[in-house]
Amino acid sequence: MNTSVHTAGRDRRQLLIWLVPPLLWFIVFMVVPYCMLFYYSLGSTEYMTFKPGLSLANLIRVFSAEPYLSVLLKSARIGALTALGATLVGYPVAFCLAFHTRTARAKFLIYLLVIVPWWAAYLVKAYAWKTILGTNGLLNALLLKLHLIHEPLTLLLYNEFSVVLTLVYIFTPFAILSIYAQLERIPTSIVEAAGNLGATTFETLTRIIIPLSLPGVLAGAIITFSLATGDFIAPALVGGPSAIMISNVVINLLGVAFDWPMAASIGIVVIGVGTALISVAQYLEHRSQARF
Repeated sequence: MNTSVHTAGRDRRQLLIWLVPPLLWFIVFMVVPYCMLFYYSLGSTEYMTFKPGLSLANLIRVFSAEPYLSVLLKSARIGALTALGATLVGYPVAFCLAFHTRTARAKFLIYLLVIVPWWAAYLVKAYAWKTILGTNGLLNALLLKLHLIHEPLTLLLYNEFSVVLTLVYIFTPFAILSIYAQLERIPTSIVEAAGNLGATTFETLTRIIIPLSLPGVLAGAIITFSLATGDFIAPALVGGPSAIMISNVVINLLGVAFDWPMAASIGIVVIGVGTALISVAQYLEHRSQARF
């Protein structure tokens, strides 16, 4: 009896030793910054000087004053379109990687094509699309050479379309890997059983594979939505004044207006939106699992 109690106590001490470093890391780099962010959001500025307070005025301004609300909604729309585009592009690639790649070499080559773009600097990838979509870019040059247009198109750049296209290209690998990780967990025996019971390929895809892959789809969509909504490089390079996003507003508040409380309030709202999305995704995942 004493031996078992001693062993249990030793195991608890070892567990605490293992838990202390990650717990300290979480407190220092997650809890403390979030508390500081909330603390600053309750304050105000006077003559570019921060003054502590307990006011929710800045949080109210995010939803009631311009340009904060309209830019926040625009950022959310661009993020949603990016998540949708990345999912539509990434799902076929992940599906092919999971079910139609027969050899290890072919799977490695597809992996390589997905991961290689990450090796390039973000700024280089964003600037490449500016070169492609510009009036003197590759796309306009090709269309002119094929005589499909008579003068360079100006609508390809400096708008929401160019921002979404750039962000889809940059963040699609996140969607591919998230969806593939979930598709890889689907037993092939389920797919084979569906075929043996007379299910068509379309029925197997829509009634088995897609529902079972929903957690990966949602995870990839949340990742791409969050990264795209908070992006500030692509809007600055290919978006122009009409596609300014919420991160660009935060940068101006911090570096130009020195309105830290307002910038912190926007950060609190963005964190709240992300938390809500994760909660909805978990609910949908549990509901999907309950069906099976």
